[in-house]
Amino acid sequence: MSLNFWRRAIWVCVCSGTVLMCSCASPPAPSPSPFGETKAQHDARMGWWREARFGMFIHWGLYAEHGNELNGRRGGRYSEWLVQGIPNEEYEKLVDRFNPTEFDADAIVRLAQQAGMKYIVITTKHHEGFSMWNSESNPYNVMATPWRRDAMKEMAEACRRHDMRLGWYYSVLDWHHPDYLPRRKVDQRSVEGADYNRYVEFMKAQLTELLTSYGDIAVVWFDGDWEKGPEQHRSREIVDLIHALQPRTIVNNRIGLPMDYDTPEQRIPEDDIPQRDWETCMTINSSWGYNKFAQDWKPSAELIRHLADIASKGGNFLLNIGPDGKGRVTPQDTERLRVIGKWMEVNGESIHGTGATVFRSSASTPWGRCTVKKLEGNRTRLYLHVFDWPKDGKLVVPELGNTPARTSLLSAPGSALEATAGNDGVVIQVPQAQPDPANSVVVLEFEDPVATYHAPQFDAPASEMIGPMDIALFTPCDQLEIHYTLDGSQPTSTSPLYAKPLRLTDTTTIKARSFYQARAVSEVVASMYSRVAPRPAEGIEAPRPGLEYQYVEKDFKTVAELEAYLASDAPRTTGKVASFDLGSRERDENFGMVFSGLIRIPKDGVYRFEMTCDDGAQLWVGDKLVADGDGLHGPEAFSGTVALSKGLQPLRLVYFNGSGGRFLEAKWALAGRPLAPVEDQSLALAE
Repeated sequence: MSLNFWRRAIWVCVCSGTVLMCSCASPPAPSPSPFGETKAQHDARMGWWREARFGMFIHWGLYAEHGNELNGRRGGRYSEWLVQGIPNEEYEKLVDRFNPTEFDADAIVRLAQQAGMKYIVITTKHHEGFSMWNSESNPYNVMATPWRRDAMKEMAEACRRHDMRLGWYYSVLDWHHPDYLPRRKVDQRSVEGADYNRYVEFMKAQLTELLTSYGDIAVVWFDGDWEKGPEQHRSREIVDLIHALQPRTIVNNRIGLPMDYDTPEQRIPEDDIPQRDWETCMTINSSWGYNKFAQDWKPSAELIRHLADIASKGGNFLLNIGPDGKGRVTPQDTERLRVIGKWMEVNGESIHGTGATVFRSSASTPWGRCTVKKLEGNRTRLYLHVFDWPKDGKLVVPELGNTPARTSLLSAPGSALEATAGNDGVVIQVPQAQPDPANSVVVLEFEDPVATYHAPQFDAPASEMIGPMDIALFTPCDQLEIHYTLDGSQPTSTSPLYAKPLRLTDTTTIKARSFYQARAVSEVVASMYSRVAPRPAEGIEAPRPGLEYQYVEKDFKTVAELEAYLASDAPRTTGKVASFDLGSRERDENFGMVFSGLIRIPKDGVYRFEMTCDDGAQLWVGDKLVADGDGLHGPEAFSGTVALSKGLQPLRLVYFNGSGGRFLEAKWALAGRPLAPVEDQSLALAE
């Protein structure tokens, strides 16, 4: 059936009348409560997900049929992206061929269970725009194929039968829908009459189907949001719809909002571990969808170590399979998942229900990784995932102060290993032969709180002060003592013992070190706090409300490029606005704006300014660069402090947007107090 579905079908869409959109709508700050929940409510909703640690990702759609080659065209790494270079009328012919008669939802769910996976996320609609369920809002769906079976219904029923949680992947990007903009180069359809708001209503209709027709859905996993910003996607409205339909559903961050968890792709964070819930998604070979040319399969041992690495950092592992055009899981995927499953049969408790390592970083455990499980009372269990087995039979656990009550191999629960504490940590005598060449797990069980070595950390409202300021010291381990000095000398066990915040009144360098049982167990850390004079206020009388702005159009990559362009005779638009408002722009991409004026400082003090921007921006107060978010990136927050006198202070914010989403927000407060948006009444212009 080689036809264009949009010419023939009547599009079913839920229309909601007038849509009011703000050009600079504020996404919520990253927080544990995207739905306005209390922390306890949020933790309860996320509880099963944090316990799971391991899930299955399934990429399956029309792209499985072509296997990354269509009519002599071969795609790149990802087979599901082949559609990007093929006209719709040609790609749609795949609908006539798609007949996955060997698809077995129960077998796939059982395979996930055998691998030790606790949830499944499957593609309901990828960028190609094809719906893998019986969608009333989209005639371009699986029921139009010779197969004529609702794949998502079969997955939902199989997951219920096998007590497996199910999540929906849904692509915001859609290269088939007539209202989705921007179009691909090969798409020659006219854009006249295309309405992105109508496309958003289509998304809402589809999500309503997916969340009302298939039972409980554990996760909505968005993707493809990069071509527009959250205000154009109406992301908050969409997320509110999800929450209204299924309040306990977890939502990822790929709809332009922080939401419940972050999704690093094809990588495991090293030192940049997100300070929120997170999940690494990864392929077993190089492609997400079935790619008959992709033969670079990751070894099972590597995947087992990835799982331990991710769990040791407090994340989840979403490991992908790509069934072929017949619905079959490839033998290579199946073999690796079964090997992982055999390892999980023995070692699963070291993954499920565990938390991040108690040690400072992965460098603290050079032989592997560590996961942690809290038991009743003060009891704690450490799982040492040993990748590199010690040849001398001595496993050294640096940064560990106290000796475990019990030590054993997880593969031999009745075993007992000798553990002794020394100056270099705890040494465990292990067998000469490694039980599992991929990852052998040694269990340490403690009756008392675990003592781990961490250097002191400083908690201060700012590094500058204009009067007395309190500085707190702490370590993540309550078993350590902190000794400090204020005179530049090195701290020893006889130096003052930290007990309460230190009040500084003048420029001072604090040096501190952690001690365990009077023995130094960390490096010396130092931080300087400077007494400064606040910047004098401007002597301006009768200021007017608002800010001045300059607007220019160009593809900027850095703030320096924008500043240089403004320094030339380049054409620009100027005017006045009430606040940092992007509504005066004349297009959505490749532009720059500079806001300048004054800010009213209510009292002398050190102030923290924070701006969140997408793409780059810099915020200046007087001649000080306070917040620097230069460069191309998604929505990120940047902050800094400055000492200011009461009165009017010069303020300048330089912003540019490249492609995709645009966002700008400014907050401020006295250092140490909660940040709040910069109010319009705080901004002014000189007379």
